[in-house]
Amino acid sequence: MQAEPARPAERCPAISPDTTRLRTVPTSEPPGLRCVGQVDFATHDAWQSALDELPVAPDIHLELSELTFIDTHGTLILVEATNQSAEGRRVVLHNPPVTLVRILELFWPSLPTIEVDRA
Repeated sequence: MQAEPARPAERCPAISPDTTRLRTVPTSEPPGLRCVGQVDFATHDAWQSALDELPVAPDIHLELSELTFIDTHGTLILVEATNQSAEGRRVVLHNPPVTLVRILELFWPSLPTIEVDRA
């Protein structure tokens, strides 16, 4: 039995941001965003940009029923964006993924700027 010759190592493709994995659509009534897809390493910059563009309003609403995943760093980006907003401003998360709720409960259990609406 003859051994097969060794194959050259396959090169790992470079990681590039894939903004198609996260889509955000501004909403006017209520003011905020509808988010579709995933917030992960590849989409952190797009997520940050979307949150930076949120309208100035007393309450911001994020419709997250179509957000399939968010990692801890994506949650941190959200928390930092809400903490930098105007005094008394509240961000309401509508139908967030379970992972987001768990991360918030674990690392930021009493944030007055974020409200979770699971209705």
